[in-house]
Amino acid sequence: MNDPARLDPIRTSSLEASADRALFSRITLLASTMLDCPIALLSMVEEERQWFLGSTGLALSETPRDVSFCAVCIAGEGPLLVEDARADLRFRDNPLVTGAPFIRSYLGVPIHGEGGVRLGALCAISPHPHAFSEDQIAPLAMLAELAEQSIALGVRTRELSHANAALKQGSQIFRQAERATNIGSWRVDIATRRLYWSDQVYAITGLEPGRSVSVEQAVALYQSEDQAMISTALNETIEQGKPFSFETSIRRGDGERRRIRVVGERVDVDGVPDSVAGIIHDCTEEHLRNFALKRAAEHDRLTGLFNRASFDRKLAAAMHRADREPVTVALLDLDGFKDVNDTLGHLVGDRVLVAIAAHLHQRLGRGMFLARWGGDEFALLFPPSMTLAAAQTFLEQLIGELDAVVALGSSALTIGATCGLARIEQPGSGEEVMRRADLALYRGKELGRGSVVCWDEQIEARQTERQRAIGRLRAALNDGRAIAAYQPIVALDSGRITSLEALLRLRDEDGSLITASEIFSALLDPELSRRVSRVMLDQVIADAPAILDLLGPEVRIGINLSEADLRKDDFVHHLIEVVDDSPLTPANFTIEVTETMLLDPSGQLRDSLAMLDACGFTICLDDFGSGFSSLTHLRQFPIHKVKIDRDFIAGIAQDHQSRLIIQAIVQMGHSLGLRVVVEGVETEEQETFLRAIGCRHVQGYRYGRPMLIDELQARLGPVAPPLRISA
Repeated sequence: MNDPARLDPIRTSSLEASADRALFSRITLLASTMLDCPIALLSMVEEERQWFLGSTGLALSETPRDVSFCAVCIAGEGPLLVEDARADLRFRDNPLVTGAPFIRSYLGVPIHGEGGVRLGALCAISPHPHAFSEDQIAPLAMLAELAEQSIALGVRTRELSHANAALKQGSQIFRQAERATNIGSWRVDIATRRLYWSDQVYAITGLEPGRSVSVEQAVALYQSEDQAMISTALNETIEQGKPFSFETSIRRGDGERRRIRVVGERVDVDGVPDSVAGIIHDCTEEHLRNFALKRAAEHDRLTGLFNRASFDRKLAAAMHRADREPVTVALLDLDGFKDVNDTLGHLVGDRVLVAIAAHLHQRLGRGMFLARWGGDEFALLFPPSMTLAAAQTFLEQLIGELDAVVALGSSALTIGATCGLARIEQPGSGEEVMRRADLALYRGKELGRGSVVCWDEQIEARQTERQRAIGRLRAALNDGRAIAAYQPIVALDSGRITSLEALLRLRDEDGSLITASEIFSALLDPELSRRVSRVMLDQVIADAPAILDLLGPEVRIGINLSEADLRKDDFVHHLIEVVDDSPLTPANFTIEVTETMLLDPSGQLRDSLAMLDACGFTICLDDFGSGFSSLTHLRQFPIHKVKIDRDFIAGIAQDHQSRLIIQAIVQMGHSLGLRVVVEGVETEEQETFLRAIGCRHVQGYRYGRPMLIDELQARLGPVAPPLRISA
């Protein structure tokens, strides 16, 4: 790669001193925007160094060749995709990986000169692993072609006719790229303050192509509350060289509102500020999809109130301040609602829920937060300034009004409510304060419906069932009666079992099996949950040879970890050590966590998951779709697999929105490179729908209930056949 035929064109072309380097920086800026990465470079690779003909996001002008990713790219057969430099033997010790700019992902396409000689590469760089995919090679190659045309144009400046043709072709490719991605380019000449738009910017703004538009007129297109910010950002870029990026809305010339993302940075020529150039991306459709997903994930589909996941997040935030601001919650359960459903039907029941939800929402005071907790239960979070007595008075008045809210005609049925109220004044889990409210609620049911009951120590003393559950679990753990049952996860295209989820079962003293749901309250105890996790891990390791014989070395086994597990460093290290000494590898394990566990201000859980991810374990977000913050977690946590909440698949027969949400999540997950599993699949209709939207993996009673290892062996035999799915 150091032959004169390759090096001479670089040295003799005077590219490094070219006055057109701003053009190449625009190409790297477009590459950075299209591939959603912070760094893009157009690198020329010489004998001992690489230098950057164009760059975005990196202050360096050159590096030694021996640390160059682009040198490896042009030495290969074609484009180079590095998914994780830290895991690649060629690059893991590279100082650009271990130090700034901390390269984790790289995608490069060779740049060719005349005669096919490889001069360098156009590359995209990210500090995050798995940031790029093979699908992004084509758009980057299109920009590489533009760079090649531009280089050829610079080299052949004396051949004017050829240069003009190349420029026209390059502009056409640039316009094609803009149209394909709905991204337009713009430039402000600093000396004249004149604004230049590409054709696609005119298309985005709905203005006549070629019409002269001033900077002030362009700013006036943006929503009024953002105009001052935009003007300030442009001026700071001109004066200080500070790049900017923001998302806002504009009103087109025809009155239509569009959502756009704007990026800009200053271009200096020979060390002198020349212009500000950037990109405008019409992201309206993406914005609307995210808004629809956010609303669907945050709100209850029937009543329009916030849903349980939203309440959990709000409560978790309040609990972190409980030592300064007491937390008061209430659970309101409708009395007589089951009779309405059974007598008048579920459609009438739904109308009752909608009417009551509307009344509750109308009666909300300042600072109150209301959500549908589930079924016919509603949850209320009161403002810290409200006393317990005031909250109780408010609830008593509220439930006294419910009978008049819903008119059930001549029916003798009536709707009332019972409330459980709890207050906590020290930081802790939201589950605890809701548990207390739940205890108070059911004490109210015992005392007589239509009452408001506050949690106290006497109510706590009546919680014998929880203690019984703890006793059953502890005894089973002590006697070795805690075992694992395995539920299959199936690939729809082949019908084969690709994964198993390990689920807790207790063998009772009479020989019967107890499910985890039957002793769930005991699992809230951190000490017991940690013991359960160790026992389940030991059981999976013990069953590993049989599982490997049945399903092969590529099988994955999912285990559920609790927040208590991930907050104890010794358990994470124990997990890694046990797997290392077993027939399994970290690649055989899927670690399943829930969304509420990821509400992690301290970052401790994130660190534990990052350690497991670095060792090769797959992190899975369970019950995905029940809260919008899941979308944020896909970025903040090392999540590579999601399981869609079973509530969505259960409702597809009656609820078209459930179908849309499942389809959106499946497509979004696949586009992000995530493995997606839909839980709770029980019917042929559900399976047919999932096949139609491209879902690849499913779990549910249709494919098998949880089975003990001997039952699994009896069903599958020595070699796992394709799963036969009956109609």
